[in-house]
Amino acid sequence: MYELLSHRQQQLRAFAAEVFVELPRADQRRWAGTYLEGLLSTPGKKTLRRMTDALGASPSASQSLHQFVNGSPWDWGPVRDQLARWTARHGAPDSLVIDMAYLPKRGSQSCGVHTRYIPGQGIGSCQLGVVATLAGRGHISPVDWSLHLPRTWIEDEAGRARTRVPLSVGARTTGQQALDLVDAQDHALTSALPVVADLADAEEVTSLVMGLTLRNRDFVIAVPATALVQTERGATLPAGRLWGPVRRTRSESVDDWRTPTMATAAVRLPLSQVTSPELQLMTVRPPGEGRMPQLWLSNIRDRRRMFLLAGRLDDSARLIERLTADFGLADFEGRSYPGWHHYVTLVSAACAWSQFSHEPAAPEPPSDSGH
Repeated sequence: MYELLSHRQQQLRAFAAEVFVELPRADQRRWAGTYLEGLLSTPGKKTLRRMTDALGASPSASQSLHQFVNGSPWDWGPVRDQLARWTARHGAPDSLVIDMAYLPKRGSQSCGVHTRYIPGQGIGSCQLGVVATLAGRGHISPVDWSLHLPRTWIEDEAGRARTRVPLSVGARTTGQQALDLVDAQDHALTSALPVVADLADAEEVTSLVMGLTLRNRDFVIAVPATALVQTERGATLPAGRLWGPVRRTRSESVDDWRTPTMATAAVRLPLSQVTSPELQLMTVRPPGEGRMPQLWLSNIRDRRRMFLLAGRLDDSARLIERLTADFGLADFEGRSYPGWHHYVTLVSAACAWSQFSHEPAAPEPPSDSGH
């Protein structure tokens, strides 16, 4: 069993007291700290029983933790605002990254679960979380979430009632959810960071580009090869067919800037009702044979800055893998909408504290082989 040393427990409790300060009751704040310690000290799957065993707590503690996450009516919004401010103070972020977290689920009872294409896995059943992270050189940490509810869920009154989806939650595309997360961070933070995003949905690129343009935000957005763009000469082509003058990157102190081949071209979006902003389409061919090029739309003119910001999505992908492996992102045992939001908030707080306190991750569970 992995244990936090006493001085680390005190630091964690101080962190929990700061981040969860808006919770109205002392017992809620206490259970928040206990839950964080369970996530940080339990190897392997983060079930309530395994966490209480790892903490050496009484069996009744499992019920209290379950009630705190699934039944207690605390507002996760102020907690995430506090977490974002704490993360910004400790990490000096240079970008706000919006990404997708696919959480596989069995059955159809968990809030928002639906069948869709999961990158790298094919068609499967999952919950889709839209996650906002604060990223900088050498660090990245989740600070806010939105659970995507397909229209079938929005229109299912019985399902909404069963999983306690608030009446205020309506149909939102992933692009709209991304903009909601951007607006929430504008409320929580004092500076407007450039936005880096991958919605894995060609239909949402336009709404995100136009929404960020209206907000006067710098952005770098991943786009699929099939996304349509308009050249300076007025031709409309799939982004994957358009190459500007190729420029090989020079060796720099930043490792990611050394070897890819990249090109940029001036484009607009082919819109009929409004005028598209002037954009840069950046194409990056990773080093090595057979690797697919990556495509990005940006309103940033500095090619090196654009390239470095685009790399934050690689950091985000690694972060989501770590949230799953080390912090139990996919281990939530409840089915409700509030419970899901409470759980991912706790997972995010545990990740932030572990990263910035330099706390090592929990070890892998012992092998069943007996060796």
